[in-house]
Amino acid sequence: MKFWIGLSLAILFEVMGVVFLSYSYGLTKLIPSIIAITFYLFSILLYMGSTRGKEVGVVGALFAGLGTVIVLLVGFFLFNEKVSTLNLIGVILILTGVTSLSRKPQAKGVVH
Repeated sequence: MKFWIGLSLAILFEVMGVVFLSYSYGLTKLIPSIIAITFYLFSILLYMGSTRGKEVGVVGALFAGLGTVIVLLVGFFLFNEKVSTLNLIGVILILTGVTSLSRKPQAKGVVH
């Protein structure tokens, strides 16, 4: 449970960083730039904490995949960005991958 809370907060902070990065107009506006960098910093710190004792590849894929889907949704709802059929197919594939990665593997036939 602690893992999912930390990872969720890391993703949330990353998404907030992306939003403020957009408001900073390429880091040309000081206050949104500082806020974006701060959110990214906390996102990375929480992500690093989430990888402790976990498979880095799996945590990284969950972080990147869920973050990508949420950023796409934020872009659609907050910034009126267009979402194509190809984008939707990509989101479905990402969510399928995230779902399979978040499940614990069955012990059958697995060699340790």
